[in-house]
Amino acid sequence: MRLGLLLAEVGRKADVQVTDAEMTQAVLTAARQYPGQERAFFEFVQKNPQMQQQLRAPIFEDKVVDFIVAGANVTEKEVSKDDLQKAIEALDEI
Repeated sequence: MRLGLLLAEVGRKADVQVTDAEMTQAVLTAARQYPGQERAFFEFVQKNPQMQQQLRAPIFEDKVVDFIVAGANVTEKEVSKDDLQKAIEALDEI
């Protein structure tokens, strides 16, 4: 839950948007799960804002994660097993 809220806030501040083309692709992909009923599914999504949000959310989250990764400065640091264990234990206390 907290991760979702964090991603939503970062996405809002970074003005991350899901394009119409991305939404259309998501709807078409989901519609393929219902062979022969693709048109009915597409119409259902058009009339149902909750379903639109359900399809939009994973796209938005992926774009926010990509935004974060693109701005990340990754450096490697060698640590001993004991130091790593202490760092993990410190995180568990939080």
